[in-house]
Amino acid sequence: MVKFVAVVRRKESLDFAEFRRLWCEEHPDLVLRMPGVRRYEQNLAYRGESRDWPMDGIAEVWFDDHTAMKRAFASPEGTAATAHQDLFAGEVRWFVAEERTWDGGEGA
Repeated sequence: MVKFVAVVRRKESLDFAEFRRLWCEEHPDLVLRMPGVRRYEQNLAYRGESRDWPMDGIAEVWFDDHTAMKRAFASPEGTAATAHQDLFAGEVRWFVAEERTWDGGEGA
């Protein structure tokens, strides 16, 4: 499996609550409609009282392979998800990854 990883910073015009609503409540439904999506996770930045992080979250979208990922983003559903992202994301940096996990000193 491969995953598309996006690091997201909210638009300057949005407060964190509105960013969270758009990204965490509306966006997942659009991403999960994309064909071939196996899993979708969001990692929302923790908001403490005295810390402002350089980015607001990380999204991970899993696919069987690169071909499935390309098809998903090229689909009408992928186009809709990307268009929705423009409502809340001021900056997005992304890459495609193969996940490796180590547990108790054993590599995957």
